[in-house]
Amino acid sequence: MTTKKTTKTTELRRCAGSKTFGIEPHEAPVSEFPVQPSRKDGLGVMCKPHWTEYTRALREAAKARKATETEGGALTGAVDAAIARVAAEGSATRKPTRKAATTNRAPTTRDIEVQQAEALIAEVDALPGPEAAKRNGDPDVQAALETVAAANGSARETPVEAVDAGTEEADAA
Repeated sequence: MTTKKTTKTTELRRCAGSKTFGIEPHEAPVSEFPVQPSRKDGLGVMCKPHWTEYTRALREAAKARKATETEGGALTGAVDAAIARVAAEGSATRKPTRKAATTNRAPTTRDIEVQQAEALIAEVDALPGPEAAKRNGDPDVQAALETVAAANGSARETPVEAVDAGTEEADAA
């Protein structure tokens, strides 16, 4: 007669994580997943610690977004601040994908111009389609786009310069 040895194994399940809030996907025991009756297998997609961290980050981002909307500022800065705050408070099992600015310098006039330009662009982007398209052609919006592009190091030549760039060679031929 043969006997079977049974060993106690821990079944693992993949925690989905969140790229937005810097939560890395990983394997975790099934016992760490919350019950979610609406799913076929009855378990959530994230382990309990990361689900708590994720929902806290969502609340922080929503608070920051609401504060930004009432102040009329740029949304991306507030969301980045919320992500940085959650990353600083978060667990050691994940790595934040975005880093907060580490410089402690006072903002320059250029920084303020870029912030104002980004706010104007965000305001125009929030307009309904036809209005946004019409507003994108206005000189102040174009100047804001150029300011942001120059600050990001992606300034490009103007269309006239691009058209004139090849004419010398064509004239010589």
